[in-house]
Amino acid sequence: MSAVSAGVDRGARRATTAVALVSGFMVNLDLWVVNVAITAIGGSLSGSSLAGLSWVINGYAIALAALLIVSGRAADRYGARRVVQAGMVVFTLASVLCALSPNLAALVAFRVVQGVGAAMLTTASLSLLLGVTPVEGRAHAVRNWAAVGALAAATGPTLGGLLVALDWRWIFLINLPIGVAAFLLGALRVPRTAGRPDAPHPDLLGALLLSATVAALVAVVIEAPADGFTPTVLVSAAVLVVAGVGFVVRSRVHANPLIAPAMLRLRGFPLVNVAMLVFAAAFGIMLLANSLWMQDVWHFSAVQTGLAMAPGPLMVPLTTAVLRRYGRGVRPIVFVVFGGILFALGMAWAVVARIPEPAYLTAVLPQLVATGVGVGLTMGNLLAAGSALVPHEHTGASSGVLNTSRQVGSSVGVAVIVTALAATGQSVRGFDIGWVVAVACALLVAVIAALLARRDEPAGVSG
Repeated sequence: MSAVSAGVDRGARRATTAVALVSGFMVNLDLWVVNVAITAIGGSLSGSSLAGLSWVINGYAIALAALLIVSGRAADRYGARRVVQAGMVVFTLASVLCALSPNLAALVAFRVVQGVGAAMLTTASLSLLLGVTPVEGRAHAVRNWAAVGALAAATGPTLGGLLVALDWRWIFLINLPIGVAAFLLGALRVPRTAGRPDAPHPDLLGALLLSATVAALVAVVIEAPADGFTPTVLVSAAVLVVAGVGFVVRSRVHANPLIAPAMLRLRGFPLVNVAMLVFAAAFGIMLLANSLWMQDVWHFSAVQTGLAMAPGPLMVPLTTAVLRRYGRGVRPIVFVVFGGILFALGMAWAVVARIPEPAYLTAVLPQLVATGVGVGLTMGNLLAAGSALVPHEHTGASSGVLNTSRQVGSSVGVAVIVTALAATGQSVRGFDIGWVVAVACALLVAVIAALLARRDEPAGVSG
């Protein structure tokens, strides 16, 4: 790896850094802008229910979750540059198709394809960046790559609101010029990266089984409370069982499974993954509920909603910067305890302070600040805590598993708030139910983190 970085000139290194950072920005941006656009999409595509619209978010997240680890393996085997270029093509073309979608079914299908491209870009872009970075500069490069995700989160709601004011289709069309420019820069200036033909093949069947399991789980959570045991719910439940069992069996018998069972036996690592999944569920509830509340209850425009939501994600990079400067010497899991509590307090405030009339400064802004700081204390530190619990040679795989848990949790959270609103006729009580669930999830994360923090071992111990 160092030999690769040593042979790269400064211009090629800058071009590679630009492609990697743009890739990360595009993927993270699309996790944010769609939430602000959901109301506009529903008003444009006739016959769209909230349950159906939730798949615009979840289709992307599920595909991204299931293929993160596969994409990492593909980058190892075929070369990071090749996977990034292919991912950029898939992501950009899918974005255009999303913008041209004539109905909700087509939009959901193209969002799934976009999620496939996003998974390819996420893992391969970091590999590409590290491949041209000298060893001594890699920690800084990873921080910059992560900071781009925070920047996308900070600008996503506002940018999404501005684009929706033109037409919701622009939230996808904006990816076209960026994707084309990044692809051409990659083709012309990014050095080729050699793959490892002896690296294990990506487990595509395992990824398919994981996708089916998560999709079926989300479908059951959304449909069963509102419609009961309909044929659709029964089929989804059957798929959930069959695909779930199939994924477990596949993981036990495959030579290079998507998620190695041995990793899940590492002491503390399963608990960190549970905490990540549960916190991501609370985060998914908060994000979609706030957007729907401001647009559907307070009747804010998309631009107003985007601007109103911006303080929350802005807290994330600010909190991260403060921790980087003043949090040295403190175990990451300790910060997760406080992050979970703060996030829970923010969501509890949403229940206590909310009123049907617009009251942004008293009802929403305190919640956004508290939850934003909570996210800044929790997300990155859960990743760090999980990485510390596994041997050094498995840190990449552990990161992939934790990010998969995060995307799965986000999908479950979206399903929970959609179910709560559907079961209550999209009334205020439905929002309260969703927010209370988010409070419970965040408190559970704080409890799990407290249990892990009490252990003497700061780093990986296998049990």
